[in-house]
Amino acid sequence: MKMLNDVRILTTDAQARIGLYAIQYLGKAGAQVTAIGTGKALNSTVGFFSKYITEKRFIQEENYTDNFEKFLTKNYHKYDVINPIFTSSMRKFLDVVKNYSIKCNYLLPSMESLVIADDKELLTKHAQALGLNCPKTYTKQHPSQIENLPASGLTFPSIIKFRGDNRSTHWNPADRYSIVHSCQKLVSEYSRMHKIEEYPIIQEYINGTGYGYFALFDKERRLKAQFCHKRIREYPITGGPSSCCESVYEEKLVQIGRSLFESLDWMGLGMVEFKYDINRKKFYIIEINPRYWGSLPLAVFSGVNFPVLHVLSALDEDYEPVLNYKTGVKVRFIHKDILSIVEHIRKEKRFKKKFRLIFELMNPALKDGLSILDDFKPIIYSLISIC
Repeated sequence: MKMLNDVRILTTDAQARIGLYAIQYLGKAGAQVTAIGTGKALNSTVGFFSKYITEKRFIQEENYTDNFEKFLTKNYHKYDVINPIFTSSMRKFLDVVKNYSIKCNYLLPSMESLVIADDKELLTKHAQALGLNCPKTYTKQHPSQIENLPASGLTFPSIIKFRGDNRSTHWNPADRYSIVHSCQKLVSEYSRMHKIEEYPIIQEYINGTGYGYFALFDKERRLKAQFCHKRIREYPITGGPSSCCESVYEEKLVQIGRSLFESLDWMGLGMVEFKYDINRKKFYIIEINPRYWGSLPLAVFSGVNFPVLHVLSALDEDYEPVLNYKTGVKVRFIHKDILSIVEHIRKEKRFKKKFRLIFELMNPALKDGLSILDDFKPIIYSLISIC
């Protein structure tokens, strides 16, 4: 693996776990990492606790968009690579590049591809047009029409989702969707979410195991790295990011995920989230995360260092594609896995299953995704923050 010795990188969203990953993995590879963070206060920015950060730039949440633009236009020339993390940061950066004719190194999808990938309504229509499996979806429903949907084939449970992630603040997973089990709850939850963001989508709930296909495409749209994982546990347990996951290789997953990215003329990183319906024996496309993802450390532990490869591709460095990796590797994110296991124990009625979950709670063999051995401060901060 090539190193990034003294490569100057500007990355964003240090207040989030995926922002911390950028700081740690790029800094550990030798890069000089300047990280922008936002929030209520500087001391709540988890990435700023990392030993691998070279320079901290804190922007108050209420002024973030304007000040981020000012910082970029004034300082972009100081960095070898600019690496926006959240989708909202990517969009703002691409706008700045276009509006100010900035010339710099980065590797992101085009704005057109990013818009489709980040909008669950547009993505579903795009994937269905390719003949790919998606949950049955209802779009552009006025709140007054919702109570009629069960008569047109909607079944329960169903899930209501906001269409995209293009907002200045990053929502917690549990705030992005609502699972409903009755017509009454469907009407009330849809009306509530419609007031926050007009016309959320409604989908059938796919009850099955979560999978992910992860990929990196260079500026020539060539596949440079790929990876697959299976979720063992997640939090929230009704459908959230992985709290414990395992590296796998699924040929069908690779075929579907790669074809979807190629149909979008993709550049940069991305993750396709799937659910496998065991009854129908099919993978269903749930969404695309067009950015770093929560379970990224599992890929690194398995031999695919996406952050480093991403920067190398942004710099037009040549390297052999990384398409093979270790399978059977397991990773947990203890700050979330504790909550997931406790919730599963509460709901589980079988004693043997409860006992196995308790063992998992204390299992020393599971690697922690937030723990880089010589960079403990961020994980200590994460544990304190949930107490």
